[in-house]
Amino acid sequence: MPAHPFITPAPPGYEPVPARVLTDISTLPCDLYIWRGPRPVLYAMKGGDLRKVINRAQRGMSFLVREVDSDLLRGALAASLPAVLANQRVTPVERSKTAYSIAAKVLSPIFTRENPLDHDGLLLTHQAIDAITLHLIEDEEMVWAMVATMQKHVATHTHAINTAVYGIVLARFMQFGNADAIRDVARGGLLHDIGKNRVPRVVLDKPSALDATEWQVMRTHVKAGYEMIVRALGYAPSYAHIVGEHHERCDGSGYPAGRAAGGIAMDAQLVGIVDAFDALTTRRPYRMPVSAFDALHVMRVSMRGQFSDEILREFIKLLGGLNAMSTGLDGAANIAGIMRVAG
Repeated sequence: MPAHPFITPAPPGYEPVPARVLTDISTLPCDLYIWRGPRPVLYAMKGGDLRKVINRAQRGMSFLVREVDSDLLRGALAASLPAVLANQRVTPVERSKTAYSIAAKVLSPIFTRENPLDHDGLLLTHQAIDAITLHLIEDEEMVWAMVATMQKHVATHTHAINTAVYGIVLARFMQFGNADAIRDVARGGLLHDIGKNRVPRVVLDKPSALDATEWQVMRTHVKAGYEMIVRALGYAPSYAHIVGEHHERCDGSGYPAGRAAGGIAMDAQLVGIVDAFDALTTRRPYRMPVSAFDALHVMRVSMRGQFSDEILREFIKLLGGLNAMSTGLDGAANIAGIMRVAG
């Protein structure tokens, strides 16, 4: 009797794992289950040859792992990312889709309020985003593929991945600095909203505008995020200031310190721009997403003065070029059209 495809939600004590994220793990880090009949059934044991498992599995099938084995699986997935991204047997878009799915699987527990940010978990985020950073720096094709395959929904971890990817690509485009500087942009972009784990759901998911008291609560996520990272590592890493400054604005209207342009680190200004862009183009509980063009118009006109004019102009140029690469249209025409918002 053939196995039934996995049906969400997972049974208690288990979590789903799509087969595609397992393809570049050579040895199973934990037992693998399938849904058959009324309960999960062991499909392959820890230590087995995963390639044989994948070859036997139905196309598009999902597996189950026990929640107690989640950390073992996430560690193996993070370690597999370099091989996934370097796999020349598949297209850049397919590599990007798989890498994005792996990153989401590895990172989603970090952005869950029930899970404290500990040392090992934080290092796992570094491992995952560093692999993506390296390939986006070195592989031109992966740049547009990764941007084109971004997921756009309300989950905090997908916004975090998107912000990191936009940050990497923009820093690369601007020749922002060496690999370490771009790595810090990626890590800071990925973890910029980690402090929202400490914001009550009633505030975070409110389907209407926040009142003054709720805004004060929301703004605590910046300081909370910075402190969570320092506590987990035992020191302030070189990207921690990005987490602490990503809501500061060049005109002094930001928070938590109300710093003006000269007092905000350039990498934090860059992350602030890509964070705002992804937030505007993603559905939120209180509003629908806007188009890329409209998001840039809001940032350039309605939010005039809040962002570095130089960095925002470079971001607009970058998005025009990425659009040209993904559609096959003339790059100059696309850049000229999108630059209309630069006024």
